[in-house]
Formats: sequence, C-alpha cells, structure tokens
Amino acid sequence: MKHYYSTIDGIVTTFSDIHCSAPKGESILVHMESAQEHGFETAEFLLPSIVCTKYRGFTEDECAKLTEFVRNNSLSVIPNRYTIEA
Repeated sequence: MKHYYSTIDGIVTTFSDIHCSAPKGESILVHMESAQEHGFETAEFLLPSIVCTKYRGFTEDECAKLTEFVRNNSLSVIPNRYTIEA
C-alpha cells in the first residue's frame, strides 16, 4: 500500500508499508514523482539505508537533492525500531 507524504515543488512523495525480503530484510520504499509534459520523472529510495534504487528523468544533481530530502525526513516515515544509516 502507498501512503501519501507530501507534495513539494510539484514532486509527490509516497511511501510503502514495511516489506520483508531475504536479501534486503525489512525495508520501506519511498517513491517520488513529478509530472512532466511527456511523462513522469521518478525516483525510488529504500529505507532505512537511504539508497536510491532507481531514477528516471531527474538529473544527478536533482537526485542528490531528493536523497537529502529523504534523509532529512526519513524519521517521519519509519518506525522507531529502525536506525538510519549515514
């Protein structure tokens, strides 16, 4: 299930429920997208590691700024049992 988090500068941020998998353990997927004239710019991040798993349409600089946004707001999304990785 996706949960709405925010819309800032036209970029919609949502996050998933906690997912469990053998290779990744427990994680939350953060999805960001911005509507453009010819489709969407998208980026996905995994918490608690704050790793950008894929992005399309955003520049590397924009992706770095999105990563910082996710890092700064991750404690609002994840349960208290997680430790944010630097």
